[in-house]
Amino acid sequence: MTHRRLAPIAAAITFLVALAACGSSSSKSASPTTQNTRSGLPAYEGVGPYAVGYTTLHMTDRDVVVWYPAAPGAYVGKAKATYDQRSPLPANLKGLVPDKYNTVITMNAYTDAAASPKGPFPLVMLSHGAGGYSLVNSALGVGLASWGYVVTSTDYFERGLRASLPGSPKYARDPGRDTLHMLATIDVTKAATDDPKSVLHGLVDFDHIGAVGHSAGGGTAFNALRDPRVDVAVGWAPVAPSGTPANKPTMIIGARGDSALTPTVLAATYASFPSPKRYVTIEAGGHNSFSDVCPVIKSGGGLIQFAIANHLVNPKLAQLGFNGCNANDIDAAKFWPIVQHFTVAELRSVFGQDPTPVGLGAGITEAFAPVGITYLHSP
Repeated sequence: MTHRRLAPIAAAITFLVALAACGSSSSKSASPTTQNTRSGLPAYEGVGPYAVGYTTLHMTDRDVVVWYPAAPGAYVGKAKATYDQRSPLPANLKGLVPDKYNTVITMNAYTDAAASPKGPFPLVMLSHGAGGYSLVNSALGVGLASWGYVVTSTDYFERGLRASLPGSPKYARDPGRDTLHMLATIDVTKAATDDPKSVLHGLVDFDHIGAVGHSAGGGTAFNALRDPRVDVAVGWAPVAPSGTPANKPTMIIGARGDSALTPTVLAATYASFPSPKRYVTIEAGGHNSFSDVCPVIKSGGGLIQFAIANHLVNPKLAQLGFNGCNANDIDAAKFWPIVQHFTVAELRSVFGQDPTPVGLGAGITEAFAPVGITYLHSP
């Protein structure tokens, strides 16, 4: 395979690792845990009470993946949904990734499983970071859905993995456009909910909508708060919103070892937000600890290892993509449950599902030992 044939992939990977500092689940979801509803303990770190279904909706120029609460036993006889490292690439480039690096991610979700009859459930819109794609945060998307949320994720091609690929449509980097794409997922989900033939028929509660985003996607989530339909936003290692922050509840979750959206940067973003607001620092991990990328890297597969092996990217540049994913970094199986707990606890508090906040008291800083937590809250 010549370097000329590999050039498009090299461009994509260079883009991915260069922007890993601004945004980038694995095959395993968080392990079940004993639930505890005292305010200081992690009630939502484990798998929630619902099995999870997985389906795909369609907009004009991009798809929307959806994780949702499934009916008991609806997964019997169904295989779990999967994706691989070729999935986010256009058809003409998929063949350039050898099997050795084409790690398969198995989601703890079942394609088109019958939906739970216990709905409707709140809607949570998930936005990936720069260099990412709709499935790159699948483990956390599945985890949220298991706690009774319909979670949508679309591709932000304008700043995603495909943005630098030859032949791809080019768009100006425009946070306003990102927000429009996120809000468009409300409309496409509403159409599915109204469709008696859809697996999502009658499933979504559009009176309770949250926005969640990683890195650049965090900025998208915070910007979406300006829409009157959106109640709360949670940013995972997020960039700041553009313009004046909306006067609605927000949460920031960051990682101590993040080399781009550092605790100092996130503290400044937190300070700029009106109350009520929360800021959680996980005293472990890095920028890409929030995504499916880290388990793939630790397994020795994926696009970044492919690039390094074929000398398609400078090793120093590639290290940006490894932030949070090195051998001595916290495993995703320990990091994701912390992120999941705080995200679910915030959503439940704002939506009124927990009239008294659960797992958001001062004692939560000791609940994930030996991993430390720094926690700020302004009611």
